[in-house]
Amino acid sequence: MFIYLKHFLHCMFTHKKKGQAAGAAVLLAIIAGLLVMFILFIPPADRAELLGDETSGTTTSSGTTTTKVAEKVLLTQNPGKLDFISQKEIEHPLPITTVFTKTEPKLIGEKPTAYAKNGAFTEETSDLTFFVPDLKNTNNLLLHFNVKAVEGRIIVHLNDELIYEKDGKVGNLQPIKLPIALIKQSNKLSIGVSSPGAVFWKTNELSLESVKILADVTNIEAQTAKNIFLISNAEKQNMKTVVLRFQPHCNFDTVGKLHISINGKEIYGGIPDCDLPMVPIEFAPNILNVGENQVILSTEKGTYELSQLLIRSRLQDIDYPTYYFEISEEQYNAVNDDNRRIRLTMDFVDVIATKRGNIVYNGHLRNFDTKEVSYTIDISDDIVRGNNALKINPKKTLEIRELKVELLKK
Repeated sequence: MFIYLKHFLHCMFTHKKKGQAAGAAVLLAIIAGLLVMFILFIPPADRAELLGDETSGTTTSSGTTTTKVAEKVLLTQNPGKLDFISQKEIEHPLPITTVFTKTEPKLIGEKPTAYAKNGAFTEETSDLTFFVPDLKNTNNLLLHFNVKAVEGRIIVHLNDELIYEKDGKVGNLQPIKLPIALIKQSNKLSIGVSSPGAVFWKTNELSLESVKILADVTNIEAQTAKNIFLISNAEKQNMKTVVLRFQPHCNFDTVGKLHISINGKEIYGGIPDCDLPMVPIEFAPNILNVGENQVILSTEKGTYELSQLLIRSRLQDIDYPTYYFEISEEQYNAVNDDNRRIRLTMDFVDVIATKRGNIVYNGHLRNFDTKEVSYTIDISDDIVRGNNALKINPKKTLEIRELKVELLKK
């Protein structure tokens, strides 16, 4: 197309006279005018190429002029991970769990013998120090001893507080209960005898053997049990309801409250019906975390055996995103005239695994099943003027690095 222009310019410049400024100016004006006329009268396709205009007209074989549409990226998205869940419910079974407390009498202080006396000029007590490391789980503290000899009243102090004063007699004395309100972790028990009073020349004496302090101590090592279960991101994002259920085996008359917490939040606290075949507890899904979750079960007293323990989540339908892009009248006509085509490309992250799913484009379904890192299809036949809709439904979990729709040359 440039042959005519080249020949014309050559002819013009062969007649140019150097050194004549006025003539040169006239000559330039004439050249400019001829160039404009040349551009106007050359074929539209050549004119578009000369001016760099991709949207100029082109002449068909029939002589009609159609619009030449530029290539263009119509849509670019980064979908990322698209999870696929085939089931509507997901169960997380947990092992049979037993929680219990065991209360047994325990010796927490003793003294083989004890001697005390009290007179006008002398007084002696027998002291016993004992420790209660677990105050919360220690109850019913009792002082036991056998009286070998006694004159006067037996006097007992606990942590400097008088707790007992009675006439004594030889033999096994009724156990003396130590007030729980006075008990500390470190305690001092003092055993003495009363003064002879007016009989000042006399000294009262007390002789004891097998002095012991017994208490009911609850073993809480098995009071609490912990279980772990995992929640995927797909399950968490699409969780509709979630239930913990278990079958309790217990004795209603001997157990205390059963407490169940998940991730530090209590979802149950009470005494279940020990005869029920199943106890369901529904709780808020937002308690759960993606990844590791912790279930803690504990009893205040007694024994619970919990079987068929599981977490069951019910899922809602996954709504995958829909992507939209516009196709103009000119672009639509160009595709229909077979001058342009619409190409859809998906670039995946995984280069090995099979990628499977379907593409819904303006209501038309296209299945794909590929191991390639990139998947391309032509969707020219399914376009519409104006707004176009595109959705990807995975048949297994996919990770799509880029989704692109392009208007390209045929």
